[in-house]
Amino acid sequence: MKIKGQTAMEYLMTYGWAILIIIVVVAALYAMGVFSTKGSVSCSPCFSYFAFVDYSQTTGELRIRNGARTVTITAADVSSTPAGANLLTDCSTTSCDAGVNIDIDGVPHAATDVTVAIQINYLDTASGLTHTDTATIRNK
Repeated sequence: MKIKGQTAMEYLMTYGWAILIIIVVVAALYAMGVFSTKGSVSCSPCFSYFAFVDYSQTTGELRIRNGARTVTITAADVSSTPAGANLLTDCSTTSCDAGVNIDIDGVPHAATDVTVAIQINYLDTASGLTHTDTATIRNK
């Protein structure tokens, strides 16, 4: 009977130490800010054709990745609390191939807690049809 009690106690001690170590590791990661989203930028709802890559709050530059087809951006407009403005892209004069990064300059970036709605009109060069894609970017 004494051996069964010792086995049970060793079992509980082993798992107790393992759980304690996991709690300490998670607490250390939380203290380092690994789980924090403060200071980040979110894109929700995001573009349906273009992939959101990054947004620089200091320069107002938005980087998106082109989808599976070659496109030419015909207009990129922003609506936010400074008034909307036409944005400059590197795919407005020439076509952008599939999968390349597209930089959009001039997105408002002065304040945090600002929501910016971006609308991109683009021409699919293969089909000749125009499309519109929208996203909402939030500075946190």
